[in-house]
Amino acid sequence: MSCWKPASSAKWFCNFALNTGETDAHVPFTDWQIATLALLLGGASLIVLAFLMALISLCISSRGRCYKPVAVILFSAVVLQVCSLVLFPIKFIETIRLRMYHEFNWGYGLAWGSTIFSFGGAILYCLNPKNYEDYY
Repeated sequence: MSCWKPASSAKWFCNFALNTGETDAHVPFTDWQIATLALLLGGASLIVLAFLMALISLCISSRGRCYKPVAVILFSAVVLQVCSLVLFPIKFIETIRLRMYHEFNWGYGLAWGSTIFSFGGAILYCLNPKNYEDYY
């Protein structure tokens, strides 16, 4: 919200910062917001799928067969998430009417943290497991 208070008035006036020309209180999602949400949810669903595949392969003792598919799924999730996390601030700053410094809340940082950990997990799944299973 963008709010201001004229010096001659005791009342505050507020508008949506991402105003699309709508006059009522409900501002619909724009195309870039829907695209960002779809990319993030797609990446999150791929991470859940990779987790379930890894968990099932661990339970049925066939870990070696699922390393590469899980790594590919995790890398795909990382690509989707990075695209959404780069798209969001670019389009947000471009669309917003206020031209001042902006901070993103903790959810944006949490999304980057999730992306970094997913990338790390994908790299770990790319390591050759045949060399290490003989020691155990």
